[in-house]
Amino acid sequence: MKNLTIGSLRRVIMVVVVGLFLFAGQTALAKDIHVRGDCDLRDAIRAATYNTAIGGCVAGAGPGDIIYLYENLTQRRTLPEITTNITLDGRGRSVTFKDRVPFVVNEGKLTLQNIKIRFEMTRSGDVVTIDEGALTLANAYFHDCTGGMEVDGESTIELLGGYGVCGHSRDVIWKWFGYEPPRPPTCTELSDAVVTAAQGLDKGVQCRDVSAAGVGNQTVYDAGFIAAVDIWGDLGPGVEICFPQIGALMFLDAAEAPRVARSLASSGVNGMTCASVNRAGMVVLVRGQPTTTAAPAVVSEPEPAPEPEPEPEAVASEPMVDGCPIHTTGHINFRAEPSLDAEKLGVVRRGTTVGAISRIWGWYQINFQGRTGWIGGKYVDNIGDC
Repeated sequence: MKNLTIGSLRRVIMVVVVGLFLFAGQTALAKDIHVRGDCDLRDAIRAATYNTAIGGCVAGAGPGDIIYLYENLTQRRTLPEITTNITLDGRGRSVTFKDRVPFVVNEGKLTLQNIKIRFEMTRSGDVVTIDEGALTLANAYFHDCTGGMEVDGESTIELLGGYGVCGHSRDVIWKWFGYEPPRPPTCTELSDAVVTAAQGLDKGVQCRDVSAAGVGNQTVYDAGFIAAVDIWGDLGPGVEICFPQIGALMFLDAAEAPRVARSLASSGVNGMTCASVNRAGMVVLVRGQPTTTAAPAVVSEPEPAPEPEPEPEAVASEPMVDGCPIHTTGHINFRAEPSLDAEKLGVVRRGTTVGAISRIWGWYQINFQGRTGWIGGKYVDNIGDC
């Protein structure tokens, strides 16, 4: 190998430096835009949207520009729509608006952080309008208002740190987005019993094991306490509890104060004691026998499978992607059919990876939480070579 001369070494260094310079020149870095002096909030949003210097504001280089406030503001002119990714950091300060919608997000993403939004007079209308966009509130508060948000079905929201929207609770904020956060699956964590629900345990059924001291009922103690489970929430039809041993069941209705222990109709099945529950309360297993004992199941010969029907003619669609893993990049409504008007079965949260059954007209068919339905492809990425 030949040794590098001083001249060739200089040429190598020059090539590397020029290459880094050209790469840096092709990479857009988000800008910090400071609202002060000749740069007002309206011009700052426009500068971030169009990546152009406007008024006294420097040009943005987004998406991802951050607009900083340096004093409390009173904003009397309507702000431009948010159509790109912008963060408004109030640095603990406030912006006071007249009676109008302060922020309209149209296919963009707005992050409000460390800021207070106020109104000159108490506003009863919407304070944010989001159309196929995203909103993040991080230590952000809307005061002097009683309204809420106007949100389409394909928008997403994040709530980080402290936040507040016109004094509404977190559950109400989520409802504007057609989303109910999943409750923790407490009924799957029981040590003394098994609880099942026809509508699924994620629909609001909640459970906890209860010790003898936690029951606090002399009638139960006299009957011979064995185990107990407290059940509450949206029970609906078809909630069943089974204890893994034979005994009698008693029920303490949560609607009564003090609770009274009453006999609960039960059945013995394969060495277990089971009962149906449709009211919030405490189910207690005590010494004794269940009300009825189920007869052993009779095993019968399976019926012959029907002849398969002829395959229907294929309709025009995109290629099947059976089993292809996909990853969601936003919260997406889970629907019964590939249509925005179809019944909503739930929400698939951002960052979820599922296997696609098929894809048609920009929608993915998936199996999610035991149900088959559709999600829009706008916030979905394929994984691998699918």
